[in-house]
Amino acid sequence: MIEAAAPRRSAEARLVRGACLFVGSGGIFYALLTVPTALAQAALAPPWWTPLALIVIYAPTVFIVAAALRWRIDLVRHAVLAFALGYLLAAASWLVVRADVVVPPEESLWITWIPGLPAVALCIFWRRMPFGYLVLVAALAQTDAASARGPDAHNPIVPDFLFAVAYSALPCAACVVLVRVGRALDQTSHAVRAKATTTAAAEARRFERRRFDALAHDWVIATLLEASRTPNSAVLTHHADVTLRDLERLRSGRPAQDNLDLDQVVASIRATAAEVDDSVQLRTDRAAGIALAVPSDVATALSAAVGEALRNWQRHAGSHTREAACEVRVTADADSVQVDVVDDGVGFDPATVPPDRIGLRASITDRLAELPGGWSAIDAAPGRGCRISTGWVAR
Repeated sequence: MIEAAAPRRSAEARLVRGACLFVGSGGIFYALLTVPTALAQAALAPPWWTPLALIVIYAPTVFIVAAALRWRIDLVRHAVLAFALGYLLAAASWLVVRADVVVPPEESLWITWIPGLPAVALCIFWRRMPFGYLVLVAALAQTDAASARGPDAHNPIVPDFLFAVAYSALPCAACVVLVRVGRALDQTSHAVRAKATTTAAAEARRFERRRFDALAHDWVIATLLEASRTPNSAVLTHHADVTLRDLERLRSGRPAQDNLDLDQVVASIRATAAEVDDSVQLRTDRAAGIALAVPSDVATALSAAVGEALRNWQRHAGSHTREAACEVRVTADADSVQVDVVDDGVGFDPATVPPDRIGLRASITDRLAELPGGWSAIDAAPGRGCRISTGWVAR
């Protein structure tokens, strides 16, 4: 049987649980340390008081540990309150029920040993109230100690009270800071995850928009242009079929086909070039025996880039006096493929292309940049033709 995974705990919850285990274990340790002395000093109060006081003070620490081990922080909070109230009632009630018996000056009353531990326990869940509680129980503890030694003993109540408060205030403050650090870590973690989610969503929307821009420019517009030139042709049928198939795949979220070998990539580029202008020459430069597997989306992007480059050549590369020559070159090795569309036309300045023109951007530069290992480069200038290079490197 497979067990369900444990829920992810926040940093604050983990720190609170650790502090609860520390305080509860400390209470159990003090109980083991205190019980012999408390029983030895049982004559200082009625017989029933000492066992009852030990139970009221230390029993909640056992519940603190048990609840913390089970991640029941709600129960730990109640157990901490019981621990603090139990010690407060025991320290206050001793002054009421005490017998007329004193302890030797070198001894200390057992109930004065731990006024700081309940205050530290309260600091796990509250910030200011525990310090007021610490002052109150420290005053009660020193009053109990002075009463237990009797009026003839020298009892420096004020110095002992100040020492008890100062001694316990530091761990109380450390506990408050510890819990606040955990809360700050959680807030930072939530903010980072929210930011990452927002960024990922924006990137996904941008990527999807670029995919639709590329599809619209490569096939939808091309199909409409072909329909305006030669209706009911084989080329138009092919364009329409590819466009509808890709639109349906994008709408349904189906993944693209598997990898293609280099021959299939070259065939796809050749078919794209022939659809634009069947007079364009295609040259390949590849070593024999290359077994390069190209992802289908990369092959599609390379073919689309060739189609866009050739359409730009047809529309813009020629001059009034002559037509510009153009050829496609495919270069491949065992790890990469590069496709160059080169013409000797009038050229242009890539920096002057408006950013809202989706041809070069959607079909070439942005589309290749979105693919792992994809790249593109445009080398053009007025008067010296144009070279549009695209490629992919296996990672």
